Amino acid sequence: MSHLSIRRPHALKHAEAHRRIQHVADRLSERFGAACRWEGDLLRIEHPNVNGTVRVGRDEIVVDARLGFALSMFRGRAESEIARILDRELAG
Repeated sequence: MSHLSIRRPHALKHAEAHRRIQHVADRLSERFGAACRWEGDLLRIEHPNVNGTVRVGRDEIVVDARLGFALSMFRGRAESEIARILDRELAG
């Protein structure tokens, strides 16, 4: 298994940051069948190829994930895509 960790600062109100991460979670669920559930400010994501968390902080979002074998071969691409999605969702 491969691990990735991404941190992105944001200047959003906490509730808005939470809402935007929920939007991403909804898309992951619809597109890939990922199971997503909130535990306070921690979003848990479970899928056969990835297990991880997204923590919504007051001024940053932290993604920590373990990639399954199939996805670990594309770690760089997955990390770039996650960073791109976060940058888009957290913009202003």
